[in-house]
Amino acid sequence: MTLNLSSLYVRFSASVELCRFVTFRLFLRFFCIFAAFPSSNALGDLLWGGERPAKRPELWNRIAEADVIYVGETHSSRRDHAYELELIRWMIRSRIQFAVGWEMFERTQQAELDRFNKGRLSRAELVTRTGFENSWATYSPLYGRILETTAHAKVPNIGLNAPTALAHKVALGEPLSPDEKKQIPTGFRIPAGAYRHFVGLLGEHPGMNAGDLPRFFAAQNVWDQTMAKTILEFCKRNPGTKLLVLTGRGHVQDEFGVPNYVHQKSTAKQLVLLP
Repeated sequence: MTLNLSSLYVRFSASVELCRFVTFRLFLRFFCIFAAFPSSNALGDLLWGGERPAKRPELWNRIAEADVIYVGETHSSRRDHAYELELIRWMIRSRIQFAVGWEMFERTQQAELDRFNKGRLSRAELVTRTGFENSWATYSPLYGRILETTAHAKVPNIGLNAPTALAHKVALGEPLSPDEKKQIPTGFRIPAGAYRHFVGLLGEHPGMNAGDLPRFFAAQNVWDQTMAKTILEFCKRNPGTKLLVLTGRGHVQDEFGVPNYVHQKSTAKQLVLLP
């Protein structure tokens, strides 16, 4: 029997790559899970009190004072998405000048979002062209309702995040092309305790190799710093316009993540709401 070593090597390499990809997908799933941990944030609870939201002046006063408002959602929670939709509708009724920033759309997709914002692209066309239909849209139909509501009110939608392929390569430790290296934000400081906090949130999970965690943390920072960079650019270009950011809890809670990076380079007033 003759062994084809070249064929065996190709199969082995493919198996290794598959394992690394599955591990990265596990990380993404666990990230969504730890983003769902409950919080004691009282402001977020105000939207869900016994009274109508309009009768909760403390929350609205805080929103009026803020430049950037984050809603740290659990991606699979319809309740959180209903919270976001109600908040957006209230801001529209109150004639607040604002835009919606999405973790769920990439910076590189802004041209498509701009066409949607100007009414030159339908929602169906937008979610198909950006891949949103087969990814984020599977979590909740209310994402679509939010897009329809903002389009009707002419509230701009902004893509905040890094390309998924870039974060994927960082998480797997793969070499980046010169163009991809240019997309990595610079000038941010990783705060003390951030890695320990990240590992603590992930906890112990089957299939999660401790040796992978530094790379996954690096990918997490690509997401967080890219979103912070986009928020800073928006605030600079649009003084007087608030930015309502829809993102997972893991990106904004416990004084780490996106708000921390924005604070490093800006005095913008930030408010984090955790439904």
